Amino acid sequence: MVYYQQLKCLRPMLLSILLLYIVLQKALAITPDGEALLSFKAAIVGSDGVLLHWNQEDPDPCGWKGVKCDAMKRVVFLSLPYHKLSGSISPDIGKLNHLRILALHNNNLYGILPPELGNCTELRAIYLQGNYLGGSIPAEYGDLSELESMDISSNSLSGSIPSSLGKLTKLSTFNVSTNFLVGPIPSDGVLIKFIENSFVGNLRLCGKQINVACNERGGPSTSQSPDSGRGQSMWG
Repeated sequence: MVYYQQLKCLRPMLLSILLLYIVLQKALAITPDGEALLSFKAAIVGSDGVLLHWNQEDPDPCGWKGVKCDAMKRVVFLSLPYHKLSGSISPDIGKLNHLRILALHNNNLYGILPPELGNCTELRAIYLQGNYLGGSIPAEYGDLSELESMDISSNSLSGSIPSSLGKLTKLSTFNVSTNFLVGPIPSDGVLIKFIENSFVGNLRLCGKQINVACNERGGPSTSQSPDSGRGQSMWG
């Protein structure tokens, strides 16, 4: 009886200790942006060691190599070019919804362009050129209304260029050259202002921007060579 009475008296104290433990655990846990970057790190299977000091015990990722944060400790900048990163880009990168600059160019990244990146609506620049990324260009990237620069050249991208990219009215630099893209280049919206240099090296593209007519199947016309139409009007 005495034991149970003592236990009853201790119960409020034990509950207080448990609550304090939970609060401390939450206080010590890394931020959600840090968790997203740790997922990014987990998908990288090789590098020059640049990610070794990305520590999950840190309260936030703001001191990590290649990462910059704003005053609220939200990640706004992820820049890790030329670090021999090998692996895929984790879809959790789409959780960095204050990200403004993504620069992962000239690495050994493979897999697809994550559609989830379309959630990062504060992005100003995407630099993913010089990797081995495949699959198609996600239509979701048309939601990146603040985007000013996109370079995804020198990869292994296939499929067509989504017309949704024409909505990116702030886009001033666009490079999808040296891939395996096919079909008509969308002429609606901002994409009409980019010229051949943005698309060179995709042999099955056609459109006004590169002065190559499209046939009825949506491919480049075979009635003339890509060079024969230079300087001629083929669009009426």
